[in-house]
Amino acid sequence: MKAQMLKYVFGLVATLVFAVNVQAGCGSCGGCESGAGCVSGGGVAMGSGSGAVYAGGADACGPAVSYQTQTVMRSQYVTETRMVPTTTYQRQTQTRMRTVTRQVARVETKQQEYTVMVPQTQTRTEKYNVQVSVPYTEEVPYTVQVPVTTEVEQSYQVSVPYTEEVEQTYTVNVPYTENVEQTYNVSVPVTETKTQTYMVNVPYTEQVEQTYTVCVPVQKMRDVSYQVCVPYTETVTQNYTVNVPYTETVEQPYTVSVPHTEQVEQTYTVSVPYTEEVAQTYQVRVPVQQTHTAYRTVSTCVPVTSMRTVTRDMGSYQCQAVEVGGGHSRHGGIIGGGLLGGHRHGHHGCGSCCCCKPVSTCGSGCDNGCGGGVSAGAACGPQIAYRRVYVPNLVTTQVPYTSYKRQTTQVPYTYTTTSYTCETKTRMVPVTRMRAETRTRMVNVTKYTTEQRTRSIQVTKCRQETRTREVPVTRTRMETRTRQVPYTEMVNEQRTRMVTVQKCRQEERTREYNVTSYRTETRTRSVPVTRMKTETRTRMVPVTKTRLETRTRMVPQTTMTTETRTRTVNRTRLETQERTREVNYTVNVPETRTRSYNVTVYDTVQEEVPETYTVCVPVQSMREVQVRVCRQVPTTVQVPVYGGGAGAGAGAGYSTGAGCVNCGGSSSPAVYSEGPVASPAPMATGAGCVNCGN
Repeated sequence: MKAQMLKYVFGLVATLVFAVNVQAGCGSCGGCESGAGCVSGGGVAMGSGSGAVYAGGADACGPAVSYQTQTVMRSQYVTETRMVPTTTYQRQTQTRMRTVTRQVARVETKQQEYTVMVPQTQTRTEKYNVQVSVPYTEEVPYTVQVPVTTEVEQSYQVSVPYTEEVEQTYTVNVPYTENVEQTYNVSVPVTETKTQTYMVNVPYTEQVEQTYTVCVPVQKMRDVSYQVCVPYTETVTQNYTVNVPYTETVEQPYTVSVPHTEQVEQTYTVSVPYTEEVAQTYQVRVPVQQTHTAYRTVSTCVPVTSMRTVTRDMGSYQCQAVEVGGGHSRHGGIIGGGLLGGHRHGHHGCGSCCCCKPVSTCGSGCDNGCGGGVSAGAACGPQIAYRRVYVPNLVTTQVPYTSYKRQTTQVPYTYTTTSYTCETKTRMVPVTRMRAETRTRMVNVTKYTTEQRTRSIQVTKCRQETRTREVPVTRTRMETRTRQVPYTEMVNEQRTRMVTVQKCRQEERTREYNVTSYRTETRTRSVPVTRMKTETRTRMVPVTKTRLETRTRMVPQTTMTTETRTRTVNRTRLETQERTREVNYTVNVPETRTRSYNVTVYDTVQEEVPETYTVCVPVQSMREVQVRVCRQVPTTVQVPVYGGGAGAGAGAGYSTGAGCVNCGGSSSPAVYSEGPVASPAPMATGAGCVNCGN
C-alpha cells in the first residue's frame, strides 16, 4: 500500500515538473518563442552576504533548488532583574529654640475720683386746688302723654253672594263603529340545517431537552501585602507654667447712708359726708277702667236646596237590517260573519243577539245564522244582514242640589278700656352732702446721714511658677504584613434539563347548525274603527256671584295728647378753690470724692525655650525589580536557494526574467556578476517565459 502511494506521489510530481517546463517553453532552451525568455529559477536567497547572479545564455536552463542554513534575529520577551534607586523616609528627632511669650503680673496703685449723691431736706410752699360741692335747686319742664278715647264712624265693604241660572252650550262627541278592510304583512319563520367546517387548536405537551449555563462560585485564597501603622509610646519631658493663686487682706474705705426717722406734723383737708331729708314732688299715673258695648257683623253660611235640569243619554245598541249584494260568501260577508259578528263561521254572528236571522230568498243553501253559509244551489239573491248600531236617547230630569248662602247678622259685645289719670304726690328723699374739715396728723419722715467706714477685703492674686512633667507621646511606624484573603471566582458550567413545552396542532372538525330565516306573506283582515261625530247641546247652569255693599260701624279710637309740666330738681355743682400748704422734699446734691485702688497689670516677657520635633529624612537605596525586555535572539532557519546549471553558487539567485535572454538562436557565453543581495526574497513572481523585448 505504501509503495503504491509513493509511486502515485512521484508520478504526480514528475508530471507537474514536465508541465511547468513545457509551459515555459524551455524544453531544450533553444525553442523559446520570440519575445519571451526562460527563467529557470529566478530567486534571491534570504540572508546576507554576497551571491552570484547568472545572466547568461542558453546553457543556463533548468531550475536547481538547494537549502542553505542561515541565522535570523527574532524578537523575544525576556525577564531581567534590574537595580532601581528607591527613596525611603526615616524619622529623626531634632531640637530647636522656640520663642515663648508669658505674662508677668505686677500690682499698681491708682487714684480714682467718684461722685456721691448726698441727700438734703428742703421745704417749699405749694398751691393746690380743691373741688367743693355746692347744692342748688332748678325748675325742669317735662312732657307727659295723656290718652283720650273717642268714638269714630268707620265704613267697610261686605261681599254679598247671589245665584243666577245661566244657559250653557256644550259639545258632545257621539261614537259610532265602522268595519274597514286592512292589509298587513306577516313574517313566517323557515328553519334550515347547514353544515360548517371549522379548525380547532388541540394542545399537547412535549418534553424537550434544554442546555443552560450556570455560574458556579469557586472559593480561592491569595496572599495580599498591606501596610499597618503600628503605634508606640515615648516619654518626653515638658516644661509648663502654672499660675499659683494666693490671698491678701486689704483695708478698703466706703461710705454708708444711715437712715433715721423723724415725726413731722402735717395738716390735711377731709370731705365729711352728712345726710338731709328733702321733700320731693312726683306724679303718679292712676289707671281707670270703663266698660263699653258695641256691635260686630257675623257672617254665616246657610244651606239651600234647589232643583236643576240634567240631561242624560239613555241610549243603547240595536240591530239594524242592511241589504247585502248577491253571490255566495264563505264566512257570511264582512258585516255578518266578520269581526263584528262574533264567531268567524257565522254562528250567531251578531254577538249575543239571537234575533238577527237573515231573510233569505235562496233555496235551502243559506245558513240561518247572522253570517250565512254557502248556498247549496245556484248563487243567492240579495240578502239582509244585521249590524249593531248605537241609538242615543236623551232624557231630561230635575235633580235636587244643595248650595250655601252667606247671611250677615249684627251681634252685640262688651269690651273694657283702661285710661290713666295723673296725680301729684310728695315724699321725703334722703340727700347726701359733703362738708370740708381741716385735720392734723403726725407723719414719719425718713432722712439719711452719710458715714465713712472701713472694711477688710480678701484679694486673690496669682504668681507664675515653672514646673516640669513627663508626658507620654504616641508615635507610629509603618510595618508590612501579609494575610490570606479569600476571593470567589465564577466558573461557567453547561448543564442539561428537561423542559415541558406546550404545543398545539390544528384539527379540522364539522358541525351542524340551524339557520332560521323569515319570508313575508301579505294577508287581509277586517278591522272595526270607532269614529266620533260632534253634537251641540244646551243646559242651564246655576252660577253664584257676589256684589259689594258698603256698611257703617262705630269704632272706639284712643289718641295721646302731649302736656308740658314743671317740677323742681335738687342738683349739686362742684366749685374749685385754691389753697396752700408746706411740703418737705429731699434733694440729692452731687459731691466729688477721691479713693485709691490696686490694679494688677500683666507685662509680656519673651523667653527662648528648647523644643524637640520629628523630621522625615529621605534615604536613597537600591532594590531589585523584575522587568520584561524585548531582545533580538538569533535563530537558525533553512532557506531554499534556486540556482541555474554550474553557475549557481551559494547565496545566488536568478534575476527576474533570467533564462533565454537572446531568443534569436545565437548563444553567448555565460556572464557571472557578483554583488550583494539587497534583501532576502522568495522566488521572483513571473518566473518562466517572460517578454524579452529586443
